[in-house]
Amino acid sequence: MRERRTIYHHNGYRLRSYTELMWARLLEASGIFYLYEPDLVRVDEGYYLPDFWLPNAGIYLEVKGKEPTPEEIQKADAVMARTGKEVMFLIGLPESDRGGLFNCGLLMRGANGWHHNISPIDLQCLVRDHVSPEAAARMSLSVQKDDMDYVRPIGEIMEEMFLVRADRSDMERVLRETHAEANAQRLTLMPEPTICEKALKAFLDRQIFRTSQRGAA
Repeated sequence: MRERRTIYHHNGYRLRSYTELMWARLLEASGIFYLYEPDLVRVDEGYYLPDFWLPNAGIYLEVKGKEPTPEEIQKADAVMARTGKEVMFLIGLPESDRGGLFNCGLLMRGANGWHHNISPIDLQCLVRDHVSPEAAARMSLSVQKDDMDYVRPIGEIMEEMFLVRADRSDMERVLRETHAEANAQRLTLMPEPTICEKALKAFLDRQIFRTSQRGAA
C-alpha cells in the first residue's frame, strides 16, 4: 500500500498536496512562471495564503480539489478587494488522455459573478495552435501519474516526518522561510512572458475587475 504523503518536494518548494504538484507541473509545461506561497494576506480576522502567484500575468491561483465553498469564495473576494489583485481557483486533480486535459477547471470572477468561461483545455488548444502540437502534448504528459511520484530520498522522508510532528506555527515558519528562499532564487531567473502568459494577461486585462481597477486609478 502506498503511503499518503503530506509534503511534495518540487523546485525547492514543499508543496502541500499531490494536487498542487500536478498543477505546478501543468503550469510549467504551459510555459507559465509561478512563485509558491509568496504573500500572506491579512483579511477580516485572519490571514489568507494563496498557493501560487503568476508575476507575468498578475494573478493569484488557489488550488482546490473540488468546487470552493461560499466561505472560500468570500475570502478570495476579500483578497481581491484588499490587494487589487485577482484570485483564480484551480479546481480538481488534472489528468489527461489522448483527447487532452480533463478532470480540472478554472473558476474566476467576472461581471456577473464567478464563472468557468476559460478552462485548462482552452489554454492547451492555445499552446497547440500558436506554439506547437509538441508543446501541447507536453502539457498532457505533465499530469500523467508516474510511479516515481511515490519514490523519494530518505532525506525528504525524514524532513517530512519532523515537519508533520512539529508545532503548527513552527512548521509554517519553516515552510515560509523555505519558500521565501526558493522564490528569491526563482525570481533571479524569471523568463520573459511566454505566449500563454501574454494570452492569459490579455484575457484578464479585458475582464471587469481590471477595467474597474484602472477606472478607479
